[in-house]
Amino acid sequence: MKVSFAGIPNVLSHVRAGRLRLLAVSTPKRWSELPEVPTAAEAGVPGYEATLWLNLAAPTNTPQEILQRLHAETAKALRDPELQQQFRAAGVEATGMAPQELGIFIRGEYEKWGKVVRDTGATVN
Repeated sequence: MKVSFAGIPNVLSHVRAGRLRLLAVSTPKRWSELPEVPTAAEAGVPGYEATLWLNLAAPTNTPQEILQRLHAETAKALRDPELQQQFRAAGVEATGMAPQELGIFIRGEYEKWGKVVRDTGATVN
């Protein structure tokens, strides 16, 4: 039996076609489009959480009013039900964060995964 960690967008068509079986999702809650798939914690691995995420970024010297406009327009787009359905169909759960909240999130991810690398000695191939 082969086991792999993969992002939902990369495997969703195979899961829907019955060629792959998901054992768990690594997110803190079940994925809305595959509610029968448990979280890693529910499947017996408490405390494990790993998510794929993307963000919009701008150069450090970008004027605050431009940053605010980008955030407002992105948040508006993410409220569109049709766009959200298209994201979900592609295996993506799109949410937004305020710029300061995103900064806190990124620092937390850097610390969490930096500790994993330090503790395990992981390297890039």
